[in-house]
Amino acid sequence: MDKEQTLTPLADHRMQLIMTLLANRGECRVRELAEQFKLSEMTVRRDLQELEARGLLKRVHGGAVLISHDVGYPQRVQQGQAQKQRIGQAAAALLRNGMAIYLDAGTTAMEMARAIRSGLPDIRQLSIVTHGINIATELSGQTPYSLHLIGGEVYQNAFSTVGPAALEQIAGFHFDLFFMGAGGVDPSAGWTNSNHQEAQVKRAVMARAAETCAIVGSDKWGQRTFAPVARFDEVQRWIVDQHLPAGARQMAGDAGMSLIYAD
Repeated sequence: MDKEQTLTPLADHRMQLIMTLLANRGECRVRELAEQFKLSEMTVRRDLQELEARGLLKRVHGGAVLISHDVGYPQRVQQGQAQKQRIGQAAAALLRNGMAIYLDAGTTAMEMARAIRSGLPDIRQLSIVTHGINIATELSGQTPYSLHLIGGEVYQNAFSTVGPAALEQIAGFHFDLFFMGAGGVDPSAGWTNSNHQEAQVKRAVMARAAETCAIVGSDKWGQRTFAPVARFDEVQRWIVDQHLPAGARQMAGDAGMSLIYAD
């Protein structure tokens, strides 16, 4: 067996490391990647070629640059607004007195925040943690509940905070329920997101939550975005609209996932 094959990670893991570095820098050089990951430059070029074929980066002379798959926040706000409102309201109906919850960043999470702001008559005590800056603004001073905004580097396309400081703060909490958004959901790819740093935050929150509830519309079914968050079966509940295909419903049932349909 080739010595390099023995000492280096599997190809998929190796390419994930390359994409992580690209997400942080925006660009990389073949020589730097070869030195950092102890690979030959030929192996790095093959990995970059595969990642380009997947539509995740663009090769340039001597290296590669990241292709952004993010859809701007203003554009996302306009997509499926009525559906997101119904999902947000159904999510708020799951809240119980005394819970500690984590509310994801994103446009569907914003609709849940608005449902909370509108009033929860039976909820006297609730602790809400979020890295969504605009979500914290929506709730700040508008409810009697405890509100904690995670700090960190500002990811402007989602009005959220990400990075090492955010991950460190999340590690200091425990949550009863994590209301998680996603850019795509696929039975083999699992739950995915268009931004690597956002995906890191989601994974960190899942590790601290007793239960994860996806707040994701049926239009995301069958879609794969660039950054993996979790396996399909790692989510315990999924709030979704009635347009979810029958095959998806069957797969969710087989995975032990509870489906909640937003009216």
